[in-house]
Amino acid sequence: MELRDYVAVGQRRWPIVATVTILAILVGAFFTLRGPRAYESTVRLAVSAGADARADAPPYVYYRDYYAWLASEYLADDLSEIIKSDAFAADVKQALNEGADAGAIRQVIRTKKTHRILEVTVQAGTPEQAERLATAIDVVIRTQGGKYLAQLASSNNQIARIDDPAVHPATTTPTQALDIALRGVVGLFAGLLLAAAANYLDSRLRSGREVERSLGLPVLGEIPAY
Repeated sequence: MELRDYVAVGQRRWPIVATVTILAILVGAFFTLRGPRAYESTVRLAVSAGADARADAPPYVYYRDYYAWLASEYLADDLSEIIKSDAFAADVKQALNEGADAGAIRQVIRTKKTHRILEVTVQAGTPEQAERLATAIDVVIRTQGGKYLAQLASSNNQIARIDDPAVHPATTTPTQALDIALRGVVGLFAGLLLAAAANYLDSRLRSGREVERSLGLPVLGEIPAY
C-alpha cells in the first residue's frame, strides 16, 4: 500500500481513531486528576566542620577555614550515601516506632547535595506519613551522626536543620499534563492499529485502485457515487 492508501484508510476509519483517542484521554485524566497517589516531604540540612582552633595548630593554620569548608563537603557527600543504607533505614524505623519495613523506607529516600547543603526527600502514601518519615530522618541524622562518622561525634562539627519538612504532592501540574498527553498519544496509536485491523478485515473494494490491485485487471469505467 502506498502512503495515500493509508491516508484514505485513516479518513475512512476516523471515527475509530477519534473514539479510542478520546477514551484514552478521558481515562487518563480521570486517574491522573482524581488525586495524588503519593506525597513527598523534603528536609534540608547544613553540614559544617569547624576549623582547627588549637593553640598549637600546624603551620597551615591560615588555610584552616578552607580545609573546614572542604571537610564539610566531604561529610555531606558521605552522609548522602549513608542515608540510603540499610543501617540508617533501620535506625529511622526505630525512631518512627511503627511497623514500617526498613527496606521499604530505604527505597523511598532520595538525597541531593549542593556544596554543604544536604536535601533529603521521602515519599509516602499520605501527607502525615511523609512528614513523620522526614522528621525521623532529620532526628536520626542530627542525634546519631557520630554513629556513622567519627567526625560528627566531635562538638566542633555539626548538622543543622535549615528547613522544616515541607509536604507536597509527588505529581505536579506539568507532570499531570504530560501524563495525560502521553496517554492520548498511546490512544491515538491504538486507534490507528484498530483502524488498520478493521480495514484489513473488510473485504469490500471501495475504489478502482483497490479493484485493480486485488484482481490484477484494469478498470474500464466507474459509476459515480452521486
